[in-house]
Amino acid sequence: MQNAVIHIIKELEGAGEVDSRLSFDGFVHFLKKRRQEDKTMRVKFLDFVIHYFEERLKGKHVIEQEEMVEYGDLLELIYTVIFPAVADERDTAWALGVPVKPVIIYGTDVFYDKLRDPLTKKVKACMIDDQDKVRTKVNLELIYSMIFRQLYGLDLPAGHTVIRGLQDEETGLPGYFRLNIDSRFVEVVPKGTLPPVNMAELKAMPKPEVIPWLVEHVPLTSFIFEGISALTVTDITTEYVVDNIKNSVLNPDLRDGRPNYAEVIRNLNVLAGTNDVSFGLLPLLLVNGKPVYSDTSCYHSILGEAAETDEETEKTYLCLVNRYFNDPRPLLYETLPAPETGEYFFLEVLRRGGIHSYALVPVYHNNRLAGVLEVSSRKPGVLKPGLLSRLNVVIPLLAQLLQRAIDEFDADLKSIIKENFTSIQPAVEWKFNEAAWHYERMRERSDATASVETIYFDNVFPLYGAIDIRNSTIERNSALRKDLITQFHLLTETLISLQKVVNLQLLEELLHQAQKWRLAMNGALTTADELNLNSFLRDKVDNFLVHFRETRPDLGDLITPYLQATEEEGEAFRYRRELESSIQLVNKTINGLLEETIEELQSSYPFYFEKFRTDGVEYDIYVGQSISPGRAFDILYLRNLRLWQLKSMAMVARQTHNLLPEMEEPLQTTQLIFVHSASIDISFRKDERRFDVEGGYNIRYQVVKKRIDKVRVRDTNERLTQPGKIAIIYLNDREGEEYEGYIRYLQEKQLLGAEIEHLDLEELQGVSGLRALRVSVLW
Repeated sequence: MQNAVIHIIKELEGAGEVDSRLSFDGFVHFLKKRRQEDKTMRVKFLDFVIHYFEERLKGKHVIEQEEMVEYGDLLELIYTVIFPAVADERDTAWALGVPVKPVIIYGTDVFYDKLRDPLTKKVKACMIDDQDKVRTKVNLELIYSMIFRQLYGLDLPAGHTVIRGLQDEETGLPGYFRLNIDSRFVEVVPKGTLPPVNMAELKAMPKPEVIPWLVEHVPLTSFIFEGISALTVTDITTEYVVDNIKNSVLNPDLRDGRPNYAEVIRNLNVLAGTNDVSFGLLPLLLVNGKPVYSDTSCYHSILGEAAETDEETEKTYLCLVNRYFNDPRPLLYETLPAPETGEYFFLEVLRRGGIHSYALVPVYHNNRLAGVLEVSSRKPGVLKPGLLSRLNVVIPLLAQLLQRAIDEFDADLKSIIKENFTSIQPAVEWKFNEAAWHYERMRERSDATASVETIYFDNVFPLYGAIDIRNSTIERNSALRKDLITQFHLLTETLISLQKVVNLQLLEELLHQAQKWRLAMNGALTTADELNLNSFLRDKVDNFLVHFRETRPDLGDLITPYLQATEEEGEAFRYRRELESSIQLVNKTINGLLEETIEELQSSYPFYFEKFRTDGVEYDIYVGQSISPGRAFDILYLRNLRLWQLKSMAMVARQTHNLLPEMEEPLQTTQLIFVHSASIDISFRKDERRFDVEGGYNIRYQVVKKRIDKVRVRDTNERLTQPGKIAIIYLNDREGEEYEGYIRYLQEKQLLGAEIEHLDLEELQGVSGLRALRVSVLW
C-alpha cells in the first residue's frame, strides 16, 4: 500500500467551484448505520473500527491533504473493512481520494504503478475521454447525481461505473479501465438554502439539456463535499480494443463504406502495449485461382513499406504467397537471421528496411486462408511470443477485415467486367439473377440435369445506330505509308553510315533491298507485298541491327537512333500515333455524349443498350414489356427512344465537327440509323457474351444491319452516309412519316437543316426495297 498524493488530471476545469474536504466522518457514519442494521458477529468488528476511528481522530472532522500521511493506519483500516481478509492487494487496483476530485491520497501498489513511474515517482499517465483527448473537466454528471440523491431524493441518470482511458505519456498509448467510484463515504452539505428545483420539469427535460440547466440554476458553489472517495479500477483494455476493432469492421467509415484501417492498427498497438511494433494486413487476393497483388488492397503492409519500388513490392508479395501461403503457419523471427541460401525472399527486403524482428500470423475465415497479420519491430527485445499471444483475441475480427478486403476486390473486378466486357446491365440483370437462382436451387436438390437456362426476351423493339469515322481505312493506310517512308529514309541513312566503318558484304545487300522498298512506297502494295515488307524489316533489318549493337558497342551511336525511331513512341510511328489520337478523341466524345444521356433516359422506361467499338461506335437498343415486366409498356416509349436517337445523332455530328481544330489528324464522322418496324426476339449468347436475334424470321434484321454500312443511293455511285449528315434507313412509309415528324421538330430547334432528301437505295444481297431519309446537321 502507498500513501502519496497524485493528481490524475492536471489543471482540472471547474475544480475551483467544488468545495471538497477530506474527512473520515462519512466513513464513520456509514459504519454506524451498518452497525445498526447488522445482526451477525460482524457487529463486534464494526464496534472496534468505529471506536478506533473516534479515539484516533479525537473530534477532528476535516483533514488536510498533507496531513493524511499521519493517518496511514486509518486508511489501511478502511481497506481492511472494504475487502475480505483473504484478498491479495497485489491483485486489486484500489485507491482512496478527495471527494469528487481526481486526487488520490492512498491506494494499492497496483493502482499507483499504473499512474506513476515506480522509480522516479513521476506521473506517467493522464486521464483521457472516449475520443482519446485529455480529460480536463470535472465529472458533472457524477457530482450532481450525488447532490440529488442525498439532498433532493432523486436519482439522476448517471452511474458510478464509468469507462476511462489512462494515456501513458511515454508511449502515447491509452489503456482502458472500468472505474467504480464508491461515493458512500461522501456527504453533501448545502451552504445555505437548497436551490429550488421543479422535479417534474427536470425529469421531462431532454438529457443533453439537463447538466447545462443544473450548472446555471444549481451551482456547485452552493455545496460542500465532505468525506473520502473510494475507487476500484479494472483493466478492460483487451475488451475495449476488441469492441473498437469490431466497430471498425462491422460499422465502416460512412464516408466511403470502408473500415478505418488506421484505427484498427492503432488498437492493435494498444493491445500490444507498445508503439515499438508495427502491424500490417495482407489479404490473399486471387484472380482465376492465381494470386495477384493490388495496391489498393495491400497498401497496409510492412513488406510493402520496406520494399524500395512498386515492382519489388509486388514481387515480394507474390513470393510470400507462393512460398509461405502454401504452408501457412505462425512464423516468428525475434531477430532476423543472417542471409543464407534458400531463405524466404522477403527477408532481404526486411533487412534493407531496417526491420529487426518480424512475425507472420496466418488468418483464416470460415476455415479458408484469408491472409496474414504482419508484426514487426525495429528494436531488439520487443517482439516476443507473449506479445503475439495477446493478439489471438482479435484474430477472428481481423479475419473478417481481410475477407472484406477480398470481397471488395472481387466486387471491383466484377464491376469492371460488367462495365467493360459483358452485356449484363441493370435493365436485364434481374433476369440473370433469376436464372442463377433457378440453377442453384436445382443443384441444392441434387438435380442431375441442372444447367443454366437460356436468357431470352421476346417481342422487343430494336433500334440500331452507327457513327462511323469516314474513310478510316484509307486514313490508316495513308498514315502507315507516311511512317514507312520515314522509316526507310532513316534505315538508308543508318546502313550507309555503317558501310563507312564496317566492311561487310551483307550491308550492301540490305541497303539495296531497302532502297527498292523505299521506291515501292510510291505505288500500290498487295497483301503479299505487305507480308514480305514486314518480314524484311523484322527478320532481316531488326535482327541484323540488334545483333550489331550488342556485339559492337562502338557502333551503338549509329544504330540506336533508327531502333528508337521504330518504337511505338518513335519518329517512324508519328502519323499512326496522330491518327490513333484523333480516333480516340472522336470515340471518347461519342461515348461521353451517349453515356451522359442514356442513364437519364433509362428512368423513363428501362431498356437494354449495347455498344460495339469500331472505327467509331455502333450500338443496339432493345425495349419492350419482357425486359421490364413490372412496368406496363406502351409504344410511346419506343417513339421517345427514336426521337432521342435522332437528336443524339445530331449532337454527335455537331460535337465531332467542333473537334476538328483539336485533332492532330482531322477526321469526319457519318451518322446512320436503321428503323425496324416489327418486334423481334433476342437471347444471350454465352460464347460471345452478348445478346443476338433469335429465330429465323428475326435474322432479317441482323442481315440488314450488317449490309447497310456502305450502301449507295440507287443508280448512283454515291454513298448514303456522308459527313455532316444523318441517314435514316427504313422499309415502309409509316416509319418514314414518323421520322419526318421528328426531323421537322429538330429543324425548329435549329439542330437540322431545312432540306430533307428522300432516297431509294441499291439492292443488297438478300435485301431489297430499302429507302432512306437524309438530312444535314446545322453547326
